[in-house]
Amino acid sequence: MPRIEAATVAEHNAMRRRQVVNAAAEVLGDVGVGGFTPAAVAKRAGLARSSMYQYYPSTEALLGAAISEMLVRSRDRVSAAVDGAGTPAERVTAYVREAIADATSGHATMPDVHAIEMPEVCREGVRALHDELMEPLRSALEDAGVPDPRMASVLVRGLVNAAVSAARRGAPRGPLEDATVEFVLAGVGLGAPVARV
Repeated sequence: MPRIEAATVAEHNAMRRRQVVNAAAEVLGDVGVGGFTPAAVAKRAGLARSSMYQYYPSTEALLGAAISEMLVRSRDRVSAAVDGAGTPAERVTAYVREAIADATSGHATMPDVHAIEMPEVCREGVRALHDELMEPLRSALEDAGVPDPRMASVLVRGLVNAAVSAARRGAPRGPLEDATVEFVLAGVGLGAPVARV
């Protein structure tokens, strides 16, 4: 029987699953969907390739787990930035800045999940996490009295995605963030941009 590295088999399996998920997220962030393979994840995790299938039955399931982990990390970073801001306008500003920074700073390059093959259960988890990622923005817009904060948050996210795309094509991030914040705040009726801290 293989040696376990925790107090119980269940704890060992949970530890290994976490190791695999972390490695999968790192591989996906480094090489994108095109270079994502169970072999690459196994090498990053320091495990045998055959071990991957013990935790995830297919490449698609492993990819879904990697995307979910990347979204969890993004959600946590964005939530922390928004929670540290005060007024609704400051919270919207924090959301926009952190969302752009998060997507362009090398933490990860989130692929377009709509076109990726993955089990439906993984897709449902990704949808739920995406919704959680939007919640701090929706909450700030609602507190600001913006009509239809759900629709407004979708439009703001579209502007953020456009800014991220421009940054990845070489636009300087600082001015791009400033312009996006200014455009967003004016668009939702929250006035002048909040000064960068």
